Amino acid sequence: MNQQTCSTTHLSFFDRYLTLWIFTAMAVGVGIGFAFPAQVNALNGAVSVGTTNIPIAIGLILMMYPPLAKVHYEELGDVFRNWRILGISLLQNWIIGPLLMFALAILFSARLSGIHDRSDPDRSGPLHRHGHRLE
Repeated sequence: MNQQTCSTTHLSFFDRYLTLWIFTAMAVGVGIGFAFPAQVNALNGAVSVGTTNIPIAIGLILMMYPPLAKVHYEELGDVFRNWRILGISLLQNWIIGPLLMFALAILFSARLSGIHDRSDPDRSGPLHRHGHRLE
């Protein structure tokens, strides 16, 4: 038996095609959003507090808990002994990552919303592109 056969025989049908299920769920969600925009907006308003969507927050917490529960906190002192690796990790996670995400958000939101065109009131619509409003 080869390595591929061994690793795939241990996976359940759901696990083996997990990527397919994820993309299918995303496509169904986008389709529902296009087919029923008013109902989706009403549902989002009903399950949100401020700008926080409660089901998404709960889902994120449920996804983050298992890896956090497996952390060996008693070995945390060993992490602080190697300052170079700790510094690189902090730099990547708290400086480079957020700055990169901020830059990408500015890049794509500027292209999609025309935020650089706010000086002219006639050209400041949310979906303004190429001098025309999309309505």
